[in-house]
Amino acid sequence: MKKERVFLLFVAVAMLCLELLDAFTLSDDILYRFVWQEDDAAPVRLVQSAADLIESQWAHYHITNGRWVMHTLAQAFLSFVPPVVYHVLNALLFALMLYLGSCLVVKRDRRLFSMVTMFFLLFVVFADVRTTMLWSLGTFNYLWVLVMTLSFLLYLRRVRHSSSRIHWLVAPLSLFIGCSHEALSLPLAITLIVYMLAELRKKEAYPCALYIVWYAAGTLTILLSPALWSRAGDGITLMSRMISGAVNIVFNLKVLWLLVVTTMVTARNRHGYWKKTLYLRRYFYLCLLLALGIVVVCGTNLERVVFFADFIAMLLLVDLLAAVVAEKWQKRLMVACCAAVVVYYIPAVLVRYENDSNCRYMQQQMAEQGREVVAVRYPVDGEQPVKDFFRRRFVNPTADFGVFCSYMGFNARDINMRCAATLYGKQQMIFLPEDVVQRIESDSTAYRNYELDRHQSLYVWQLPEDKPVKKIVFELLPEDVSALSLPQRLLAYKDDTYELDDNFHYSVVHVNGRPYLVFTRPTANISRRIGRIRY
Repeated sequence: MKKERVFLLFVAVAMLCLELLDAFTLSDDILYRFVWQEDDAAPVRLVQSAADLIESQWAHYHITNGRWVMHTLAQAFLSFVPPVVYHVLNALLFALMLYLGSCLVVKRDRRLFSMVTMFFLLFVVFADVRTTMLWSLGTFNYLWVLVMTLSFLLYLRRVRHSSSRIHWLVAPLSLFIGCSHEALSLPLAITLIVYMLAELRKKEAYPCALYIVWYAAGTLTILLSPALWSRAGDGITLMSRMISGAVNIVFNLKVLWLLVVTTMVTARNRHGYWKKTLYLRRYFYLCLLLALGIVVVCGTNLERVVFFADFIAMLLLVDLLAAVVAEKWQKRLMVACCAAVVVYYIPAVLVRYENDSNCRYMQQQMAEQGREVVAVRYPVDGEQPVKDFFRRRFVNPTADFGVFCSYMGFNARDINMRCAATLYGKQQMIFLPEDVVQRIESDSTAYRNYELDRHQSLYVWQLPEDKPVKKIVFELLPEDVSALSLPQRLLAYKDDTYELDDNFHYSVVHVNGRPYLVFTRPTANISRRIGRIRY
């Protein structure tokens, strides 16, 4: 038990160091400090009271998603709690998550092995530790949800043999856990209902049934969110969703495939034990299958979409390893896992420190009175491949530019930019790469023709006249599709022109009294064919 406590303390301290290097992003970290409104063009208002939270989440529930419990907590913490408090809390909750997960699936004498293995898998193997465990809003949606859910499942295990009437008063609290995150609560709610119906003939199932019903009711509140169904019907066909989901499962579900391989080896060498384990963990496997079903129909291949499915697979994998790996090999495996974590941890600290420094550089400019153009300093992708790898795993950049970015820092009308400006007492604020700002401010003739920035993500073009731009047209060179590689052939763009007519991806900005057209570089299948650009 002492070794377990020492390990958990080590984990908490290690995660706290990473948490304290957390830099805000210009997207949800700022947006969630404001009252959510159904009209993006409406004036923005900071959350300042409980009434603001209620108003905000009412709109949020109707236009974004139904996770009203977790996002109320997120808005409350981001608005009223000093960042260091929830950084400390997140570090403690991460360690608690490891402990609760081990309690759920393994016996007491194997808990240290299970916790070390889980830490390794989460930190090194999982596809997306960056936005699920190391991003302010991500921790509410994933880390906090997992701690609540694991606590709930362990509590259910304890009340199976209880007949106290107190359950009638306590059980309704399960509703708040059930409406945490649909990607986990929906598969779990269905699994628990199946368990309840299958075990109903047993007397000890009755106390659990109260909690399960309330948990399912909480999940139902998410499913009743109009925003959830508007996303589900956003024009993506079922076939496209399934293809995207299958790609996500193949490339981003890392632990699942480790579980498959381990299961095949176990089934071959210890067939009797495998059949016994499959029966004992049948409800876990059912929950995993349901979680995979959600990934398949989700319609997006974001890494964090598969997180909960991979987490369930991790619990099953750890349970299997704890049972079939001999004790001497478990000790060696723990040493190897700790060594791998250290190898990843040191670069993680370095790249997060770098990002935190860049964020502070931005904040200094944002705090300058009268300054509306903020120069964004961030590393060029491709110059340091090793650092790039660790940045992709552990860093959420404060500002980012490109066609897949969820906000446009150069568009002062973007809701995130308006919130940032209001937060710093400005009429408006725009963000541009540092090399672009420095060149514009030092050379009045810069960008007389369109040019890419240093990061090859934005085009900048000085306009001869300050007039609005309605669309941008890329005239494309011919391309021999048969000479392309198979992936390029599948994504090849067939037309001879491409119009960037969505104002989200371009804007006319004014720097030093001169108008500049700033627009995103299209995806590679289009940008490699650009012959001429006109507006």
